[in-house]
Amino acid sequence: MASIESETNEEIVAQLSSEQKARLDEVVKQAELSLQSEEIFIESLAVAAEKEYIDKAAAGKLLGNYIFVAGDLRNYTNGSLTSATDIQHQYAGSVLIDYPNSLDPGSGNFSMGGNGSVEAAVVYFGTNSNRDQDCAWLIGFRVPQMEVYVVCGPMTNFNSLDWGEIKIKIERGGQFGSYYDKNTGTQIYASLASDPKNGRYSVTAVFY
Repeated sequence: MASIESETNEEIVAQLSSEQKARLDEVVKQAELSLQSEEIFIESLAVAAEKEYIDKAAAGKLLGNYIFVAGDLRNYTNGSLTSATDIQHQYAGSVLIDYPNSLDPGSGNFSMGGNGSVEAAVVYFGTNSNRDQDCAWLIGFRVPQMEVYVVCGPMTNFNSLDWGEIKIKIERGGQFGSYYDKNTGTQIYASLASDPKNGRYSVTAVFY
């Protein structure tokens, strides 16, 4: 995989066009809205109790350091995107609701939980909006540190994923991220939101 340096939030915003800034602003707002959605957190809490990640007696509330992450993925390309277990990596925490393996235009959800920390990365494959190149989109994140890393481009750049390098990129990231690949026209935006008092976090990513 091609090595791409992480950038600070200020550097990201400074490089964006007005249209890209508007898209990033929308993703930031959506992450906040996802944090307020009760449905996925309630479902995730039940799954965590069923898998005995938390005490079943605690299914109505959070105890200790266990935290939840609600994921919202939005596909704004012209076709379906796909993922698979060999292009998903869990550094910390566990998957509660699986990533959608097929992400049609629109949105899909996932969730994770962990004892004090959740860190993960996933890649989706598909074609660019012109439907003339095979491409990939990657998002990685870590909470409660509120770090996210995104990158996209030709699929050939993602043939040999170095999960160790990706982890370094995640942990250099900020609360939101954006990447535009000129060669393919692909774009990806992501943002994190948090409610640490209730052990809740959300991550929203949008693929173009």
